Amino acid sequence: MNSENYRLQFLLQALIDQTITREELDELAALLKHFEDSEGIETQMRRNWESSDLAADDIDDGLYAKIVNHPRFKTAAPKKQTLIAKLTNRNALRYYAAAAVLICCFLGLYVYRHQILELKRGTNTTNASYARKLDEQSGHIVLTLSNGKKLVLDQTADGELGSDKHALISKTSDGQIIYNLENMDVGDDELAYNTISTPVGKTSQLILSDGTKVWLNAKSTLKFPVAFGKNQRSVELEGEGYFEVVHNKAKPFLVSAREMNIQVLGTHFNISAYDDDNVVEASLIEGSVKASHGNSAQLLKPNQQAVLKRGSSQIVAKNFDPDEVMDWKNGYFIFRNEPISEIMKKISRWYNIEVNYQGNISNEAFGGKYLKDSSLAELLSSLELTGTVKFKIEGRRVTVMQ
Repeated sequence: MNSENYRLQFLLQALIDQTITREELDELAALLKHFEDSEGIETQMRRNWESSDLAADDIDDGLYAKIVNHPRFKTAAPKKQTLIAKLTNRNALRYYAAAAVLICCFLGLYVYRHQILELKRGTNTTNASYARKLDEQSGHIVLTLSNGKKLVLDQTADGELGSDKHALISKTSDGQIIYNLENMDVGDDELAYNTISTPVGKTSQLILSDGTKVWLNAKSTLKFPVAFGKNQRSVELEGEGYFEVVHNKAKPFLVSAREMNIQVLGTHFNISAYDDDNVVEASLIEGSVKASHGNSAQLLKPNQQAVLKRGSSQIVAKNFDPDEVMDWKNGYFIFRNEPISEIMKKISRWYNIEVNYQGNISNEAFGGKYLKDSSLAELLSSLELTGTVKFKIEGRRVTVMQ
């Protein structure tokens, strides 16, 4: 396979995985304009589609009809009619709906991935939170630069990735992303932000421009400046992250995680702030942090945790087990006196499953330590050994039974 075919395969897969950038979509359209082998395109499309997690998902009739009945799609150039006729066949495989998007691209109908997803979801939402959720659902670790360009980090070669404003961005052999500053003197009004998102089943690591190390758990997003301002270092977290903050007394480090704000000078701590959890937890491993919400604040000591319940105005401090909080970073699930509903929530973030409950499920507490490298079946079988719960696995759906 020549280099052009390799590039076509990569771009087709990025489109199916919904990780393609605007620039890559332009490149794909240009490639397809000069690619005369329509059967080859169709074959490659079939391979990529069937290897995708989306292949098992049904594309509803509404989306399919909107694609193939679009006026620009129907007035296609004559030399493309053979493939288009296949696409408009109602008995065609469902992957052709995705192929139709490609046809639209090189016929001049510019379709960006968010627009297609909006048709499927029936929404025009274009806010940043929605875009981050799309990245998390893509199956890839995605870095979004300040100009909107997206880098699929787990499909990117090691070495220098490029630059953004004041920083050079590189990737190490173990997948860590590093920001190196070219210009240390950056004003607060010049801040440019990047966002990194991790999908289910994956974690990521990066070193910010000040040297602070961050580990992100599955289904998590961090928004951060390429270079910090003169007076403070502020980032925003959705999901869960562990921070080792470089000490700088003159420039405090601030993390916004849902309704909680955490201020530090230099320390090691973990924050869990998933949208589907009822609490935000900041757990201090080393140093000192101040957690606040409105008029409520707690100054934590090592092995203390600040807890803010959803809807509450008060932050509560309590002791915690570091092993339990740091399990995800160390490659484990550790459950201590947790109901099966909370356990399944954590498992679903790693194995990308849909959890259903059948019958009356008790609130009996479970415990145990399990390797995250274990298969889903192995983990659930171990939980079944308690004799109080059973599981039925049907594809991505797991049913919990008494």
